[in-house]
Amino acid sequence: MLADDYYRLAHHDVTGRPRLHPTAVGLGCAAALLAELLGARRVVVEDDAVSVIDRKPPSDSLMHFVLDQLVAEEGRRHNVRTWLAFLSKDATVQIAQRLLRGGHVRMAAVRKLGRQTGVLYVPVDMNVAALPWALLSQRLRRHEPMDYEELALAGLVLATGLDSFVLDGAPAASFDFLKHQVGTLWPPMRSLLFYAHAAIGEAVLAHRT
Repeated sequence: MLADDYYRLAHHDVTGRPRLHPTAVGLGCAAALLAELLGARRVVVEDDAVSVIDRKPPSDSLMHFVLDQLVAEEGRRHNVRTWLAFLSKDATVQIAQRLLRGGHVRMAAVRKLGRQTGVLYVPVDMNVAALPWALLSQRLRRHEPMDYEELALAGLVLATGLDSFVLDGAPAASFDFLKHQVGTLWPPMRSLLFYAHAAIGEAVLAHRT
């Protein structure tokens, strides 16, 4: 699943800690969930809005849940930024729970001064957790062709600022290749990535001020 792979990239493959500010991770995960529905041709992004084009329930329960939320608001025109902000509140945990149900992560308490202050979803197998990063990094460094799912993941990486992690130490040509390849994505996906990038930029700026 695209959002699962993005989640793995956005979190440390051993500790499960986020590689970005939690707000940025949440927005990236929200974009990844919308990207799954885009790829399944359940929704489309036109101008600045998300529109449902097929109400057929996806087989995956999380995709089904997100689609139901979109369908419930069809009478109102919510733009992409609004949906990203709304979905980002729970997207990270929802994807982590999907990975938990699949046996890919385990829950671990975060403690400070003897008290539980949160929960981490720790990868069960670090090699599985690191696989999306390893494969994508290799493709980009070798300038290899990518299928739609790989390109979509690359787009999410670029939009959320994870490209510096994925291509750490790579030459400038690899970064240029990433940008060029993402530019060939299906226009609705490029639109989603544009708004995700803008939303994350604003969130990071707000956090710093």
